[in-house]
This record gives sequence, C-alpha cells and structure tokens, in this order.
Amino acid sequence: MGWVSAGRRSRTALSVATICLAVTACDSEATPASPPPTAPTPRQTGGECSEFTIAYDASNGYEASAFIVGRLAETELGCDVEYLRTTSHDAWRQVATGAADVYLDAYGTTDLKQQLSGPGGPVTVVGPNGVRGGVDLVAPYFMGEAGLDSFRDLPDVRRIGWGQATPAITTVPELLPLARAFVEFQELDDYAVRDYRDVGFGEGVADLLQQARADDEQGTPNLYLVEAPRRFIGDGAGRQLIAIPESTAEGCVPNAVSTLCSLANFDYLKIANSEFATSGSPAYNLVYNYRLSESESDNVLEIVELSGYDVRAADVASWINTHEDVWRRWLT
Repeated sequence: MGWVSAGRRSRTALSVATICLAVTACDSEATPASPPPTAPTPRQTGGECSEFTIAYDASNGYEASAFIVGRLAETELGCDVEYLRTTSHDAWRQVATGAADVYLDAYGTTDLKQQLSGPGGPVTVVGPNGVRGGVDLVAPYFMGEAGLDSFRDLPDVRRIGWGQATPAITTVPELLPLARAFVEFQELDDYAVRDYRDVGFGEGVADLLQQARADDEQGTPNLYLVEAPRRFIGDGAGRQLIAIPESTAEGCVPNAVSTLCSLANFDYLKIANSEFATSGSPAYNLVYNYRLSESESDNVLEIVELSGYDVRAADVASWINTHEDVWRRWLT
C-alpha cells in the first residue's frame, strides 16, 4: 500500500483554534521555547510516493528549491506533485495544518518557529537548504554619490538627495514592523514607512530591487528595505547598498503578517509537517537530504536572476540535467 498524502491524514484534527493562536500570537517578550527536536532521520523505504504538496513564496523571487525538489520527486520518485503558492509567513500555517507537506525557503518568523516546531508540534524544522539570506537597505545610485553611505547619513536628508520629497523607507508587508522599529530606534523623525503596495512598486522584493535602478535613471529619491538571498542584494546596476547595523531592531513586534524582526543574516530553512516527516515517504528523504553547497547555491541563484526573479518549474530543468552528480546523492 502506497504512502498516504499529508493533506489526507488525521493531522487535520489539530484544532483550528490552536493554529490561529500560533499564527497570530507574536509576543516578542515571550519566554524562549526549548530547542526544537532533531528532524527524523530518513527511513529505508520502498513505498510509493503518491501525493506530495510543496508550498512556495513567489514574492521574494526565490522559489527554485520548490521546483528542483518537486521535479525530482515527480521524475525520480513517481510522486504526484502539487505546488501551493503562499507567503513565507503563512507557509507555516499551511504546513502545520497539512495543506502542504513542506516549505523549503522558510526564514525569520521566530515566534512561529517556537510555537509550532517544539516537541510534539505540527511542524518539523528539517534544516537549512544551503542558501544564505539577509536584510539590507537599498538606494538609487545617485543618492550614494550624494553622500548616502550608511545609516548614519540618513538624518541629513537634504545632502543625500531627498529634495522636496518626503523621506521614506518602502518595503513589503512582512518587513513593515522591522522598518518602523529601525526608523524609531535610529530617531529618523523625518522618515515615513511605506507599504510598497500603496505606491505601485510591483509585487515583491525582486520588484523593489529593480525599482532602485529605475529611480536612479529618473533621479527619483527612494529607499527600500529588502529581504532576499545575499547574492541578490549587493550593489548592482543603478543601486547602492546602505550599511545598516547587523542587530535586531528594538521595538519590532511581529504580527500575523510580519516575517523578520532582525537585520542580521540568516539561513533559509526547510520545514515539514511532522506527520509527513515520520511517514516513511521517499519524498521526505529527498527533502531531508536536499542542501546546496555554496557553489551550487550560486549556480541556482544565477538561474533565478536569468529568469528575471520569476523562476518557474521549467527553469530548473537545465540545472537538473547538468547536475546529476549533485541530486543523485539526495536520493540515496
């Protein structure tokens, strides 16, 4: 008898009230939970894979892990793969309830990690996927030429090129609490914090990175707080990285949408539904073993860049075709 899909098992008996509490309760002063348990070691199994659902977040321009693992699960393990588009924050709820078996690019959300992945919790943290991420402040290049080099230059709004425009930091919903805390902690009284959706700057972090180049060409002052793989958020054409403190911003309180309350670098993590992690599914073995080396990570992220930060399942085919020596070891 084949393995039964995570979304079809009894884990959904977990009360809706418990999940809602876990997703919305974000008390930054809460007592730290005990360390999450170690992810189950893969079992030797000859079982059929059947259905396998992978959650992914398209808004940060990096969902290659989902499509690499999904394609291998389909072609090498015979899984019936489905993709569930979600957000990095809501992915924890999708995995906890069994709507998705795994999410391969989790970051931040310390509150959810503590609440959902403790002993006996519905989510298992499987480990890093090998990609390093970070949060940075990005400006159009002309503002750097005007003297904007680090967060210490931000109060001098006239010198760094704001002109008659209202100084503001624009970011995605997941980072709004962090942006507000940064503005308050640095005493940037002249600065507003804007949701990118309110100013028509696209659909995600990738759009913000590219918007800085357009701003530079037009001489329009703007600042963007962005989260992405480290490879994506350095200096680039028309944009300049602004040095900020690598620490948690005081006063950042997570909410039902926010993802990060830290300016420090981080690892993207693989998370799995806990029942799926102990099911003996060959797909779990693949997820457990999936991890990119630094050079492999750079190569995959290059594919993401070439796709215009809108990678699709077909975009990873060339990487799979030329890296069989890499992914074969994930299947053993």
